[in-house]
Amino acid sequence: MKRLLPFALVAMLAASAFAQDEIREAKNLIQNGQCAEAIAPLQKVYKSSFRKSSGEKAAVMLTECYLREHKRDEALKLSSRFLEYYVNTVYRERMELANAIVMVEKGNVYEGVEAMLRILAYSKNPAARSRTKDVAIQTLAASLLTADQLQALLEKYPVDKDIVGWLQLQIGRECQNSKRYKAARYWYKKVVAGGVAENLSSTAEKGLESLEDRGAGMPTVLVLAPLSGDFAEFGAAAIQGVILAHEKAGLKGKVNLRVADTRADAAQALLRTQQAINQDSIVAVIGPIMSAPAATVAAWLGSNFQNIPMLTPTATDDGIAKMGPNIFQVNITMDNLAKSIADFATKCLNIREFAVLSPLGGYGASMSQSFTTAVERRGASVIAFRNYEEGRPDYKTEFSLLRDVRFKQLNRRQNIARGANDLDAVNAKERRFYMQDSTFNIPGIFIPATNPGDAGLMAGQVAFNKISGVLLGASGWYGRELLIQGKRQVDSSYFSVPAMDMGGNNDNLKKFVSDFKERWGAEPGEDKVSGLSYDAANIVFSSMAKNPNSLTNLINNTANFQGVYGDIKFKRGMNLNTKIVTVNKGKFETVEGCPAK
Repeated sequence: MKRLLPFALVAMLAASAFAQDEIREAKNLIQNGQCAEAIAPLQKVYKSSFRKSSGEKAAVMLTECYLREHKRDEALKLSSRFLEYYVNTVYRERMELANAIVMVEKGNVYEGVEAMLRILAYSKNPAARSRTKDVAIQTLAASLLTADQLQALLEKYPVDKDIVGWLQLQIGRECQNSKRYKAARYWYKKVVAGGVAENLSSTAEKGLESLEDRGAGMPTVLVLAPLSGDFAEFGAAAIQGVILAHEKAGLKGKVNLRVADTRADAAQALLRTQQAINQDSIVAVIGPIMSAPAATVAAWLGSNFQNIPMLTPTATDDGIAKMGPNIFQVNITMDNLAKSIADFATKCLNIREFAVLSPLGGYGASMSQSFTTAVERRGASVIAFRNYEEGRPDYKTEFSLLRDVRFKQLNRRQNIARGANDLDAVNAKERRFYMQDSTFNIPGIFIPATNPGDAGLMAGQVAFNKISGVLLGASGWYGRELLIQGKRQVDSSYFSVPAMDMGGNNDNLKKFVSDFKERWGAEPGEDKVSGLSYDAANIVFSSMAKNPNSLTNLINNTANFQGVYGDIKFKRGMNLNTKIVTVNKGKFETVEGCPAK
């Protein structure tokens, strides 16, 4: 063993010397412009000594030679492996830059430029920063990115004033090319005011001069939807609906679409709206599709830009449309559904007393509050209210409390009729009899169940617990499960639904489904997001075609718009087109007017 050790050591030293010789040879070749000839010796060192410092250096030089010889696949493979293995290498910036250059050359320009800007964000090496900056500027100057991509990079990596200037300049050029002259001016002015290199500032000033005789440019419709995060699927459906409407209206090159990601966040939605209004010739806003962002944007637009209509396709929270004359809700709000059934019950059924059984949760609370307010404004009253938890098999406690409340009311009336002094006096025997054996009648029983199955089960619970009255509900009732679970107990019940839920066989819907499938390769979702967004866009585009002085006034003064799921009828910005549905012998029927008595 003692004789082998010196031999092994000698062999290691010899191998190291060989590797160093190969690297020196390759370096000389590279300096003489012979990168192709340097590849072979570098490959030998890389393959034999990858885990050693000589192999590490050889891999960097080899990658850069691959790039010069346009061997993109080899450069991408080697740089990717190197970066995965050498986490703390001193050559990290060089290899990340090489990897980024390959991505650009292979067509992944956005990812490549993003990688370059990431290097500038963390690197403290002046030489690496200088080289990366030069390559990034060359790539940006080639105009390979869209305005949206450039703006996304600008927001993520404000790493260097000249890089920022180039991003702004290219955004300005892209906006000018698409005839968005207001936006182009905005970005050129940003460059001039940014303290950038003289040649860059001069280029931006020339851009401004070229726009002197231009107006605001192409009108732009801002589309706000979540394109990332938990609700991205809904955002994508909304965008598909708007794009389809834009194409069908033949507005390409006439009306620009500016799509902004709200991330379903109110602050983000407002920021994107403010940016768009400042930068572009925004004539209308479609979205946001979620209620919280929609309310935030509506409050700002309704106070500051009433000439710009905002149409939220799907938001159902109450009060959004009240934030300005330019705010419109295409979907039916919960408040309008509650008002619709309250109006029908008081006017057509002449009901003046109601009980409310409300499921726990936001939907039940909102519907119950709106219904209570609505019936009280119509001269009626809610005489009993109880919450319940959906999905339980038994509600004896809730109904016992409801029966007790009703008994006390009836007992007081009986005492009034008797001329009693104490109106709350109770005959214990009568109370026991009524509570055990009597069926209590409450003229109207409103149950805003969230789904048809639960509505059917609650209808059975009402009968089982000896309470009678007209059962009333809202859109949560509409579905086959109501008939299955409720059986005969739901006959002659009434509930309000958006008119769009009843439009399953109309020609507009059939054409939309056909056009959507042809354009996107799949049918629109049952959630109606794409269809409602399509409708919102069509309202905007059809109104623009009439060249009105005010889009807001035109939309407000139009009696109804034909939609995918039925007519859309705005009043104070809300779509009021609801229907009353009843169950007759196990089948759904739409009620037109008041039923015959």
